[in-house]
Amino acid sequence: MTRVMVTSNENETIAAGEELAQEISKIKTDRSIIIFLEGELGAGKTTFTKGILKGFNYKELVKSPTYNIVEIHETDKYRVFHFDLYRISEPIELEEIGIEEYLKELKSVSIFEWPKNGKGTLPSADFNVQISYKDNGKDDRRELLIS
Repeated sequence: MTRVMVTSNENETIAAGEELAQEISKIKTDRSIIIFLEGELGAGKTTFTKGILKGFNYKELVKSPTYNIVEIHETDKYRVFHFDLYRISEPIELEEIGIEEYLKELKSVSIFEWPKNGKGTLPSADFNVQISYKDNGKDDRRELLIS
């Protein structure tokens, strides 16, 4: 099911992430749940991730994993791996960081920013989230296409 949400500010984008977290919590599986986040630089991918983590009752700081490639967050229900593949130039680099080990983790959520940089190595996503600026970025509104 595809849905479109429009957010007007950071708090609404976080709330949209929380809503997806509630949906994820209803899924009955032990395997890793995969989320792809796509959008331009600054579109709100990490902000949306903050919302997902908030929805899992995570209270710590959430930052972009741009330089570390992955940030690991422990929640009551899931181990969340937040990947930023912006700096990945070849999918083979994912194998070098041990991507398979992360994806084998049971009861986890793997969130990938810039998933196209891992094409051919990453599995299919359970959720695809496309975040784009509304009105050519003239204000803070974002459109989130969640499928």
